[in-house]
Amino acid sequence: MKRVRDKTRAPFICLCLLPAFLFLAIFLYYPIEETFRIALTKSTGMGPETFIGLDNYAKLFTSEEFLAGLVHVFSWAFWSILIQLPIAFLVAFSLTFYANKLTGPLRAIFYLANVLPSAITAMLGKFIFAPRFGIIASLANAIGWRWLGTIDFLGNPKLAFWSVFTIATWAYTGFPIIYLMARIEQIPREVREAAELDGATGWRYARSIVLPDLGYPLRILAVLCTVGSLKLFDLPNLMTAGGPGNATVTLGITLYRDGFINWNYGKAAAIGVVIFLLSLGFTIAQFSLGSRKGGEKT
Repeated sequence: MKRVRDKTRAPFICLCLLPAFLFLAIFLYYPIEETFRIALTKSTGMGPETFIGLDNYAKLFTSEEFLAGLVHVFSWAFWSILIQLPIAFLVAFSLTFYANKLTGPLRAIFYLANVLPSAITAMLGKFIFAPRFGIIASLANAIGWRWLGTIDFLGNPKLAFWSVFTIATWAYTGFPIIYLMARIEQIPREVREAAELDGATGWRYARSIVLPDLGYPLRILAVLCTVGSLKLFDLPNLMTAGGPGNATVTLGITLYRDGFINWNYGKAAAIGVVIFLLSLGFTIAQFSLGSRKGGEKT
């Protein structure tokens, strides 16, 4: 009787899973396969394709714009992990450990920037850093620091990257704060009380109890920061369009220019493949490194 049930149950399970497999095949695996295929061709997306092998990749790694974008996304990922995650942890711990009536409203305020459309965030960033009439320039003139008001933060190649990154830090740190707060609040009250009895209070409690407990959530956030940096497009494109020169160009901006402005779909697809492989590689590496550390501890 059991065998008969298993035979009739298996087709039903396959039938239930079929829509999910079809969805993945059509909207995930097929686009990935097509991107890899088009990257080996010379294509405008409107006519016949010419197979050229690895020529698109060879051109990429001799392109100053692509190499500049590669450096910028790696720099963006590095500084995101080094600056945004510590800020998120400090804010999240402060709001949970020193909880009061303002904790709820502050949680909403910190997350507000994360839900704003990128266009609005970019507009606010340009308004803050605009020379002469921007917020920084106006405040500088008001207190007599006229030299500060003359600085073109978005037009100076040495300052543009950091100006955009500053706005991104304000906009993108909201999610890590909320995520870490949720995890910290899951630590049992008894653990905190026991730590306080042992003398681990305040930031000593954060260093000894909370931070080790957040190892896996912080690893997830590091992966999200890295992959998000590799795919970065909207904020630098809206604020500086990748300029001045190639000072803020990213792989996403280069992909957009090649694919939708220059109609070079093959080269754009090659950039997409590079982004995909880098994202996949960093994700596997970060989780593998975390698993090895976890295994050593156990």
